[in-house]
Amino acid sequence: MSGNWLSKQCDSIFPDILSFANSPDCPVNLLARDLIEGRAVFESVVAEKSGENFGKNFDCEAGLASFLYAHILSARPSLVIETGVANGITTNVIMRALEATGGSLHSFDVDPRTENVYRGKGSWIFHLLKGNFEQDLVNQVARFGEVDLWIHDSNHGYQWQAFEYNLAASKLHSGGLLVSDDIDASTAWGMTSKSNFKKSFAIFDIRKFFGVATI
Repeated sequence: MSGNWLSKQCDSIFPDILSFANSPDCPVNLLARDLIEGRAVFESVVAEKSGENFGKNFDCEAGLASFLYAHILSARPSLVIETGVANGITTNVIMRALEATGGSLHSFDVDPRTENVYRGKGSWIFHLLKGNFEQDLVNQVARFGEVDLWIHDSNHGYQWQAFEYNLAASKLHSGGLLVSDDIDASTAWGMTSKSNFKKSFAIFDIRKFFGVATI
């Protein structure tokens, strides 16, 4: 999807993470020092983990990583869900923040190679999806209470994205945050913005957009 199309579906669109952080429309508190620290954490994790299980094109980018790091330090979420682990770049950035704040990350993937990407002391729980992936994800998250932060970085096809955005909206508490990489991969983010999000934003990273939505 083009940036022009996304701009018509979202409440606001931003050229980079700093513009988003400094905007009065930004729904969360992002400190400049935390964004800078998050960028440094991202770079160290990429140097260590990129290409470990999959090609580098599966890695998240700096803007998304620094946003997640800074947001977690500020909001101190108790329960975080992540779909899509791959090389563990996002996972390890999130866990570096959660190691400082407390809270647990539940990560879901369909490939068992991803189950050991994090080896720190934080609370990380890996879930392998099997069989009917949609139903298995529904069944597994049904055991959780309300979620503070949900991060999508898995299958970027329209059907899965639309399904997952709707599931996330049903599990996040009021004021919870949905974050999605690759919102320009299908029309799902724009279409869901009109129905399930209170506010939605598109932020350009290095070569793609990620989205932030309040529930």
